[in-house]
Amino acid sequence: MASRTDNREPDTLTLPEGIEVSVRTIKPDDVPALKRFHSRLSEKTVYLRFFGSMKELSDKKAKYFAHVDHVDHFALVALDPDEPDEITAIVRYDRESGSERAEYAALIEDRWQGRGLGLHLTHQLIDEARDKGVRFFYALVMRENRRMLNLLQALDLPEREHREDNARYIEVELQKE
Repeated sequence: MASRTDNREPDTLTLPEGIEVSVRTIKPDDVPALKRFHSRLSEKTVYLRFFGSMKELSDKKAKYFAHVDHVDHFALVALDPDEPDEITAIVRYDRESGSERAEYAALIEDRWQGRGLGLHLTHQLIDEARDKGVRFFYALVMRENRRMLNLLQALDLPEREHREDNARYIEVELQKE
């Protein structure tokens, strides 16, 4: 599928504590901001997301994450209200073309965790995914990643789960019956 540019203006999201955060679709020129974002993450946050250590985000991975086609690969970023060029969170889905299932991932900078940002971004991502024909998100989540497990439960959508070694495979149905 050919890429297109999403030129929509950023949305403003108000967190429960009253802070307003800009949210927009990721752009190819976000590569440097993604690398800076990754450098601010704690080792634990990186470990829980990537199932291992990753001292820095490579150019190749940053370019992959920053390039989306807005149909099968889509990502939203939240921007720091005090430094609008800095990413504080990213949520994304990736699906195989023609499938109704997409892999879901979220990564929130440590100082922004537990403030409702991930849940709000995920709801926006679900709306985008539904519009593109995605019916299910799935994620492999480490059992100790309580924040992600709680986020998925807080969506209040039908889900199925099974355990794989030290992780849980969770599938969430995006369309309520």
